[in-house]
Amino acid sequence: MKRNPSFNSRSKIWLRAILLGATVFSVQLRAEDPAPTAAAMAASLSARLQDGSAVVRLKLDVRQPTAGGATALQLQIKSRRTKAATELVYQVLWPKERKGESFLVRKTPGNAATGSIFLLPDTLRPLTAAQLKEGIFGSDLSYEDLVENFYAWEHQTLVGTESIGRVACQILESKPSKGDHSGYTSVRSWIDPKKMVPMRIEKFVGAQMARRLETTRVAEDDTDKPVPASLSVQRPGKDSVTELEGSKSRHGVIFTDADFTPEGLKTLTTPK
Repeated sequence: MKRNPSFNSRSKIWLRAILLGATVFSVQLRAEDPAPTAAAMAASLSARLQDGSAVVRLKLDVRQPTAGGATALQLQIKSRRTKAATELVYQVLWPKERKGESFLVRKTPGNAATGSIFLLPDTLRPLTAAQLKEGIFGSDLSYEDLVENFYAWEHQTLVGTESIGRVACQILESKPSKGDHSGYTSVRSWIDPKKMVPMRIEKFVGAQMARRLETTRVAEDDTDKPVPASLSVQRPGKDSVTELEGSKSRHGVIFTDADFTPEGLKTLTTPK
């Protein structure tokens, strides 16, 4: 993927979905520090996901090579992430004909994710449990992927090492308990132990891999911490590739509770 010339190496970039359940803050490790245990690594990653309030700009591209289809969107993401809850609002900024299309997704510990979607010109409806497993804006990343914090799951194990590109990674396997309400049975993360950034994430249902997320670029966010700046998402057997690239982020943003309500989806504003 060609690098956008407006994103230089000094840009403050933060990419939030995943990562779903898939993107995290990092902490620098000194050479003399001992290698973290699985539990310590997962706890650190989990804690850094709970970064409070933020607003993010994101480019989302979906390509279907065989069918020749393609979708490109510019998005604004409002997020509040704490131990008590994860709340996200995604709103389309571009193209003009889809500007204002939005959705809200929320998850609290011990409960399943919930959400609502606003479709132009004036349709507001809840997202069902089945719809929350579908891709956002027709992409390969689901609503549930965005709010699921698998680093907080009960079972965490280091299962090996492998290099991704030139980065020697530790492989962390996460498995949920019944109270985690996940559609996945396990998740494997290839963690760069120096930057504590996930370079690859694979999500499984039984023995079948359901999604793979690859970090294609690492950069610093607005708090000067290394994070995944660009991601590629694929589903095995599906003729679709989703690429996400963050342009800028801002933490410590002041929101109101109304910003994270279904009715709030009808208003497209940029927090100050």
